[in-house]
Amino acid sequence: MNKSKKRDRILKILMAAVLIAVILFLLFTALNPIPKGKTEAEVSVPVLTKDESRALRRYNNNSHLEVARIKGLKKPLDSKDDYKANPKEFSSRYQLDEISDNKYYEIPHLSNSIPYLQTPAKEFLNLLGERFCEQLEELGIEKYRYSVTSILRTLEDQKSLRKSNVNATPNNSSHYYGRTFDISQTRFFERGSSTPVYSYRLRNLLLRELIKMQDEGKCYVLLESQTKCIHVTVR
Repeated sequence: MNKSKKRDRILKILMAAVLIAVILFLLFTALNPIPKGKTEAEVSVPVLTKDESRALRRYNNNSHLEVARIKGLKKPLDSKDDYKANPKEFSSRYQLDEISDNKYYEIPHLSNSIPYLQTPAKEFLNLLGERFCEQLEELGIEKYRYSVTSILRTLEDQKSLRKSNVNATPNNSSHYYGRTFDISQTRFFERGSSTPVYSYRLRNLLLRELIKMQDEGKCYVLLESQTKCIHVTVR
């Protein structure tokens, strides 16, 4: 009996010790949360070099249009009617993938385009997000998402857009073919937040990754100054 009582007593002491250790650990974690990383404002990012700036204007709209016509949809869509009638059937009919918010980017309300791309373009968009986040991690910066502002346009969309966008081409656009999208140059979102952060530091990091991907033959990139967007066509 004595041995049994002694064993039970030791067991209770051990259990109490484990419980106390767990409580102390939880208190320490609550009082000392693991840092998310630096904000973009806390890190120095070099401005773009002349060579980098030239790389971002190496391929004009005609180059983007040529690739989009060859690789993308056979012809532009007249309007959004098919999409509005039945989005799922629209996606299947034109073999397009829906693009929606995820951990890499956000899709705002699109007034002059619809959130669909061909599969290779969607895969590129996600790959860009992965590589951008890897850059942030290497620099010790917390994760940010970029903002995709224009995707697939119809003829009707382009006509409407020309009224307010000086960069909207009058006759044709690579946005017709499901291979092109625009990214805001400076609007980003801290992951898990809906409050925008406007940052040239993050812009330069994103642009440098796009230049690398352009050099790898994955895309064409055009930095548009008047609309403050990054025009990307997937090859």
